[in-house]
Amino acid sequence: MLLFLSVVAIVWFYAGGARSTYTVSPTEFKVEYIDDTPMGGDTQGSVTVDGDGYVVLDCNLGKAHRWPFCEVAISLSADATNGIDLTHYHSMVIEAAYDTPEPNQRLRVYLRNFNSAYSRIDDPVSLKFNGLEYNPSGSMSEYVLPLKAFQVISWWISDLDIPLEHAGPELSNVSLIEIATGSAPILGEHELVIRGIRFEGLMLSESQLFRGITFVWLATIMTLLTVKYTQSRRIYNLERSRADRLKVINLALKQKSETLSVLANTDALTGLRNRLGIYQELEKHITSMDDRSCTVLCLDIDHFKYVNDTYGHDMGDKLLVSTAKIMRESASTSDVIVRWGGEEFVIFCPKRNLAQASFLAERIRSAFESTAWSHGELLTCSIGVSSMREASIAAMIADADDALYRAKQLGRNRVEVFAETLMTV
Repeated sequence: MLLFLSVVAIVWFYAGGARSTYTVSPTEFKVEYIDDTPMGGDTQGSVTVDGDGYVVLDCNLGKAHRWPFCEVAISLSADATNGIDLTHYHSMVIEAAYDTPEPNQRLRVYLRNFNSAYSRIDDPVSLKFNGLEYNPSGSMSEYVLPLKAFQVISWWISDLDIPLEHAGPELSNVSLIEIATGSAPILGEHELVIRGIRFEGLMLSESQLFRGITFVWLATIMTLLTVKYTQSRRIYNLERSRADRLKVINLALKQKSETLSVLANTDALTGLRNRLGIYQELEKHITSMDDRSCTVLCLDIDHFKYVNDTYGHDMGDKLLVSTAKIMRESASTSDVIVRWGGEEFVIFCPKRNLAQASFLAERIRSAFESTAWSHGELLTCSIGVSSMREASIAAMIADADDALYRAKQLGRNRVEVFAETLMTV
């Protein structure tokens, strides 16, 4: 019976029984048109819902504004504070056609999230911009956008001075979807026809399913072992043999779990560490040292958005991989290099003082200038350096980030060292 139920559960899962879909219908939600006219632009257009229920965005991008745009905004909730939780979905599927003056024009998609920690009802801009760009077709087609590919727009983080703990993507309370022309659109007539938008996910993952089945099987087997033991020693020996086999299975599962743990803490693009669990690991490392000293470098690639906009995200990824290589070659084995997010990297130096960390930062900055980059242009970086203060790793990172911000303000392509006097500047 248990085997039958397990097979039924597996067949149900692979037949799509665990799939979950949330459909956005224009007849149920408020649809609005937005363009650059409030900023002095001369774009003209409109958004309509035709008889078939398609959302149609028509606009003529003008040249009066430096960054002309038009977009359709779909409100998922009348109350911005009470949006939709998309954390259990893995993809956003858009079925649309995009007709433009020239081919290969991109669309920007934003999932706007409300969080009282950084959002205000009276300020629409304070809703977090989780966004990405993609290249649609002129014919009606479906596009699957992985939700894990959405990133927070850097200017939003900078303009609203968002702290690190809220700087990452967040889709737990999405109240607004915006679909806009790309970051570098061609002037003229643009028409976007949206047939449908939906979010797809799973009520439970494959690993959760098999963990559940394994747990049920283990519980059943242990119960049988207990009963059989009381009946006879012979049956006990037989079930003991089964238990040994289960130990082998559990060991294999543990090894697989450890492998998955390593993958979860590694950035897939650069092979560097990611931010997951880095605080706890670094705290253990520093605690084991006598003086609990540590320094940190915060590095940000200068004008990286220009590279992505000009040469595309594939080229941007190549440059990020090259950046990781430069830092590996410059740092020592005791330094911990972390891809913090986007084009920002952090290097923890438990065995370097402030002077040594500053020398490392200058060596990396110089290596940037002397490297022949894949896109054929000069690429520079700005670096902020700080040391442990108040025995707080988070404060040390914040200090380095302040120094990085100062390096950006002073013209980029430079190293700045945090000093407490800078806090009053």
